[in-house]
Amino acid sequence: MLRTSLRPYLVMGSLIALLLAATAAAGLMVNQFYAPFLSGASMTAALFVQDLISLLAALLLVAAMIGTVRGSRRAFVVWNGVLVYTIYYYSFYIFDNVYNVFYPLYLTLMPLALYSLIGLLSRVDLKAFAAGVDQKMPVRSLAAILGLALLFVPLWGSMIAHDIQAQQPRPTALVFVLDLCFLLPALAVAAVQLWQRQPFGYLLGGILLFKAAISGVLLTLSTLWSLQLGVSPATGELGMYIFLAVAGTGGVIFYMRHLHDSPMFTTATQESKVQQRSYA
Repeated sequence: MLRTSLRPYLVMGSLIALLLAATAAAGLMVNQFYAPFLSGASMTAALFVQDLISLLAALLLVAAMIGTVRGSRRAFVVWNGVLVYTIYYYSFYIFDNVYNVFYPLYLTLMPLALYSLIGLLSRVDLKAFAAGVDQKMPVRSLAAILGLALLFVPLWGSMIAHDIQAQQPRPTALVFVLDLCFLLPALAVAAVQLWQRQPFGYLLGGILLFKAAISGVLLTLSTLWSLQLGVSPATGELGMYIFLAVAGTGGVIFYMRHLHDSPMFTTATQESKVQQRSYA
């Protein structure tokens, strides 16, 4: 299924997992680790939840790499989903100038994840991957879940309009750039491709469903915690996050139920081992 050896990506993935664990553990265990860079209680809650999920993502990445080496399509989707998560959320550490002692590690994490993602996606045999999808996969329902994420466009648009009128951007304004310029267009492409049962849609759709589920859980938990700290979210914001968490998680479950592994799903590393045994 992969037209290259996994070894360089396993090395990069191992480094990513190590850095995710190290940076997340520091944020969770070191008192006031982000204090000089926080703008309020909501950011405190968001970074704590994000670090907790990053710690879990590190473990999930290791498991996904092991599964991919063994020929699992599901594990390959999870691997790429963790990479998308890392690129997206560590952008906030970098571009929001969280200049603590781990800032060089943030600068290392993002490009490692980005180039790993590009390398893996550019070398996958999409037809071989799509061969593991059964005809009962509810592609239209899954495409609708991806497409409904576009409801964030009016939500973000109303916030942008408010900030323009106030002539003051909010501390989390980077999310508008990442979502409106990159993530939401990718979701739209994935929804259309999945609706049409295109091989690329099967892969990209699964990756972005995984990202949507993680984001929904992260945003819901951090918003609920912010409420406990006395910070009220924007109108409709919490409802959107809960919907994203429930719909994204449900989408991932149905997607994985209809994605299967088979002997034909092999990597270049596995194929070379088979050839060596046959020559022996």
